Amino acid sequence: MTALLTHPAQLRLVLDGDHGWSDVIDESLRWQSPVSHLPLRDALADIDVAGTTIHAGDPILASFGPSGRDEACHGPDAGVFDVTRANKSSPAFGHGVHYCLGAPLARMEAEIALPALFGRFPQLALAVPAEDLRPVASFITNGHESLPSRLF
Repeated sequence: MTALLTHPAQLRLVLDGDHGWSDVIDESLRWQSPVSHLPLRDALADIDVAGTTIHAGDPILASFGPSGRDEACHGPDAGVFDVTRANKSSPAFGHGVHYCLGAPLARMEAEIALPALFGRFPQLALAVPAEDLRPVASFITNGHESLPSRLF
């Protein structure tokens, strides 16, 4: 919701049928992962990650949010919300054996809720300037304390 309401030109691309809701979902997960940082874990064995060794017992903080904005993967405009982006990949739901079991349900909920909401209220817009939105005070999750909106 925040991505669409703070980027009305991107919302218009979807409402006009130029891009689908799955593009919005994938780009939203990449651009602003719901989980920014996963609480600390300890390495069970030495691990080599891109030439850096994480030693057994070292604490590991998985940062999902920043990885979606990696310019090496998503280009120099990685910090921009763009539903037309070709590569919308992200680790927002985890990876491998740690992939979220609820991911298909979460995607399905969004694919039903977003078109229903914007179909009912196609002029839905922020009621305050985007810079007035206050982020939730959390190291783990992303979001805002509130999302004041006008239904029109």
